[in-house]
Amino acid sequence: MKRRDFLANALLANALAAGLASPARAQKADAAPALPWDREPLLREAAKTVSLESVLHPDNPQPDFGGAPFPGPSMAINSLKMRTTIWGPAHRVTISLTKNNVWDRRLHEFKPPTLQEITAGAFAPVNKDYVGISANALRPVDLGWLRPEGGATDPYRKPMRYAFPSLKPVGQIILGMDELEGAAAPHLTQNCADGVVRLEIAKGPAQARLEYVLGMTSDIYAIRGRFQGIAAPWLRLYRHRDTSHRLYMTDDGRYTDPAAEADKAFNGPIAAPTSGTDGQYFWIGQKFPAEKTFPQGFEYLLMGVMVSPAATDHRAVQDQLGLGTPPIDPPMNGEWKRAPRPSIGKASGASATARLKPDGNGALEALVTIVTTMDGTDLPAIARRELAAAHALGFDGIVQENAGWWRDFYDRRENGRVFHGSLAGACSDDIGAIYRSYADSHGGGTKTDMRRYECSASYALPERDYQEWDSAPCYNEIFTTSRFVRNWGDSQEMWKQLVWHWLPAAQDNARTMFAMPGMLISHGYLPPVKPDKYVHTTITLELCLGTMAQIIRPAWDEWDYGGDLNVLRRDCYPLLKQMAMFYAAYAKKEADGRYHIVPCMQEESWGIYPRFSRNRDVISSLCMFRWALNRAAESAELLGVDPDLRRQWRGIAAGLAPYPVWRRPEGLVFAEMPDLEPTRLPGDHFGDAAAYPALLSDDVTLDSSPQQQDMMKRSVTTLPSGNTIQALLLLGVAPDSSERGKRYSDDAELYLNSRGGRIHLFPVAAGDAAFRNFQARGGFLVSAARNAAGVYHVEIAARRSLPCRLMNPWPGEPVRVRDAGRAAAVAVETTKDNGKCLTFAARAGRRYLVERAA
Repeated sequence: MKRRDFLANALLANALAAGLASPARAQKADAAPALPWDREPLLREAAKTVSLESVLHPDNPQPDFGGAPFPGPSMAINSLKMRTTIWGPAHRVTISLTKNNVWDRRLHEFKPPTLQEITAGAFAPVNKDYVGISANALRPVDLGWLRPEGGATDPYRKPMRYAFPSLKPVGQIILGMDELEGAAAPHLTQNCADGVVRLEIAKGPAQARLEYVLGMTSDIYAIRGRFQGIAAPWLRLYRHRDTSHRLYMTDDGRYTDPAAEADKAFNGPIAAPTSGTDGQYFWIGQKFPAEKTFPQGFEYLLMGVMVSPAATDHRAVQDQLGLGTPPIDPPMNGEWKRAPRPSIGKASGASATARLKPDGNGALEALVTIVTTMDGTDLPAIARRELAAAHALGFDGIVQENAGWWRDFYDRRENGRVFHGSLAGACSDDIGAIYRSYADSHGGGTKTDMRRYECSASYALPERDYQEWDSAPCYNEIFTTSRFVRNWGDSQEMWKQLVWHWLPAAQDNARTMFAMPGMLISHGYLPPVKPDKYVHTTITLELCLGTMAQIIRPAWDEWDYGGDLNVLRRDCYPLLKQMAMFYAAYAKKEADGRYHIVPCMQEESWGIYPRFSRNRDVISSLCMFRWALNRAAESAELLGVDPDLRRQWRGIAAGLAPYPVWRRPEGLVFAEMPDLEPTRLPGDHFGDAAAYPALLSDDVTLDSSPQQQDMMKRSVTTLPSGNTIQALLLLGVAPDSSERGKRYSDDAELYLNSRGGRIHLFPVAAGDAAFRNFQARGGFLVSAARNAAGVYHVEIAARRSLPCRLMNPWPGEPVRVRDAGRAAAVAVETTKDNGKCLTFAARAGRRYLVERAA
């Protein structure tokens, strides 16, 4: 990221004019240090001087942000609904597009087993020697279940695994400049105030200055260029013919794998893409096969128009080779690593090309839009309307629309802002991270809404027909509480929307598969389809029962940290109730008087074992069952509903089996399951379920006993995993300077941690640091600042009327708390341990200043 200095006084004048700052910002500080938010520019102004930077990569379109398992080399240009990258050789600058509702939604359905059938297979004597893990990992060797007659079955994958349901590439936008062939790869910048991408390419007398902007809300791509020494540049829209069927078929429809032919009713090839022109318009389109969500087939159209100059030639071509920019074949990961992937770069395709002659100024301006079945039935007419509206705005008008969206967004992000150091006149927060903070990283850099049949994932990438892990986000890596602390909860809406969309099917799943009340959404990959029936993709992983609580926890955090009772009543408690009803029915009391969870599974490890020997009282299920039952009971009590259920839920939570432990030479540690030494193998999933009592269920926090904290620290440090750094951070251990430590260098809970119910300021961060309007449990808004001498400002706004518990920012010293609107101090109680914790009765709508009593 590139930063340029600017004048603080000019920024202040702009802020005053916009009504976003008071004249107090201009007043000279007295003896107290100036507050960081008074001395640093507004984000909306700072963003104007910040650009993301990259270099055009000739053949790899994979994005440099949000991609998994590893980032690629090409600049990501994203909007709320589209994920795109810019790449290609210098003479064929290429945009690859995906849109989060463009899916092949065909389903490979099968009859799932009941819990009774899973149990019968696990206890069948013929399976007594079954080993569920591979040689170099604890991961399940099979994602199905054991059959009573012996062996494992996984009808979702075996004998075949198809490349759908799957997010599909939309196509390419290619700007051809033949005279620039062989030119050096240009430098790219993407401005964080409006999203405009700029690049310049030169080779001898031939030069091109290009600008691209993707509308944040309009699905419009606007392109502007200025050329010298380039006779006839051309703009092409292109889509390759889908290659998914080539895994088991030839292009002419002959099955090469007999196992696939049995499913020929649904697994045939997708129709070839089409292209066309009509006057000034040119387009490519793709229609996917009919399925239950879109019985007439889902369709999209990518249409372009030249704004200036008029194109001299339009040409549409279909079913030919060599039309698009060929990407390198992607590396094979995940479940596809053993399967051959037909090369997209060698596939035929369809294109529509406008070849033009620049006007007298050597200028070019073009617009491209994508419309889908979700927009209506007459796609050409809809696309023309969209392009006409964009034409009226022009390139600069679309940039202004973007700039307005970003101004509003940055103004919202003034809440949750972090300040580093004490340098006035420059923004010390990470503008690049804020620029990308409107969406959850699981969603692939877009704002998905399952209710509108949208879904994406970090590993659903451009130029891939076979997407990893069904193109859907992974449900057991949802460690998002810190985003609510930072007041970025709006980025987590996808989880709540996903659960609400799938609620009817999840209720049916609980009844039919488990014969239990409530609902069950567990690990798997739920596609954006009609939710009349639960989609089963990984029967084994569906026994990772704590996953449902992970998916629902963002809805709880929205209430718990935001403090809006309507959110609890409307959005959260109905989900908590359904989850708690299932968990309460699933946990069974045994002879020891404890409730046990059998079968269950450690996240992405072990699989189903004979007699459930590795499927009993897994720590992640225990801690998330307890968390969910207690949170549901707490919510019901606050709302004054379901008294019988909340008594039941609390009783079961209190009676759950204790967490499994293991004694190491260093001392006692948490274990993933009873009577098994914790271990890790090279191919294991990055996470460690033993960290979940700190990471997810808030059982071990900064407010826990020293013994509990030490035990968790031992657990994660004696068996390091991808969860270790964050678990230690939550217990007050600063990340080191390694790359893994840098991953958490801006984690909100470095600055504010209230997971145990008491507010801890700067539990990890040291030196000059500050934050503004972070959220704490109970709905408190907290701002604080510290320098080398210590904390010098604490401000707490209450959004609920309840006791506020704050760890003394000046340990051992007397403290005064006063209502910001009144001179008199409010009553404060202190704990007997040298006043380490302060408690005062906060009232909703009031703001409090916490100060040294002196």
